[in-house]
Amino acid sequence: MNASKDRELPVQDHIIELLERLRRALISVIISSIAVSVFPDPSSSSYRPLIFSIMDRVRRDMTDLNNPILRPLANIFGIKEINIDLIAYSWIDSIEVILMLSLLFGLIISSPYVAKQIYDFVEPALEEREKRTIVPFVLGFSILFLSGVIYAYFVVMPLTIFFLSLIYLASGIKLIFSIEQFFSFIIVGLVIVGLFFTFPLIVAILSYLDLLSPETLREKFSYVFFIVLILLAIVTPDPTPRLYDSSLSTVLNSLLPLILAG
Repeated sequence: MNASKDRELPVQDHIIELLERLRRALISVIISSIAVSVFPDPSSSSYRPLIFSIMDRVRRDMTDLNNPILRPLANIFGIKEINIDLIAYSWIDSIEVILMLSLLFGLIISSPYVAKQIYDFVEPALEEREKRTIVPFVLGFSILFLSGVIYAYFVVMPLTIFFLSLIYLASGIKLIFSIEQFFSFIIVGLVIVGLFFTFPLIVAILSYLDLLSPETLREKFSYVFFIVLILLAIVTPDPTPRLYDSSLSTVLNSLLPLILAG
């Protein structure tokens, strides 16, 4: 480490540097999100944003009974197909979903640059031991998170939607959801399962840095579980005005993917 990095800077300089790096990261995310939202679908003969085709594909994949995981269950319960009608409760529902998906893909595309900005800011404060662990941690976290998202997309979320829809399909009730509710549920489920896959790595890193011991985790597991439930109830989108009912359904709907993932 050179002398300039060893010299302690005033707090104001740190704040200015942080704001500058956050500005760069935000601009990269915005540019990537705009590019995703206007990029044309190469398989379409006329101009059609790729994000629309992605929305159609996600909807089909979540309810496709030809999925090898769902086909045996559909045969057992006598379910021929899952038809979910998506509606917009307001003029901006569809726009919200487009913005949400565009922002998500934009964040994924720009994540290497964002991570570089974060690392450049915290790197002077890291010790050599911490620097040796950060690259393997980032690679391992990315691989585990991506594996969890793929597993959730092809297995957990289709199973979740199938079982949640089963009682309605068996009784002949038509399934109609808000487009914002449907895609929010899918995205939150993918993120939760992805993070669930990274939990062992996070625990291992914390133990390596002497910040957490297995004994402490076992003793405090009930508190951790309770905090996770509260966080799930807060971060999971649910536009219904009934606070108690929506919080309860949010927790149950968020836990179901975790149960199926286990």
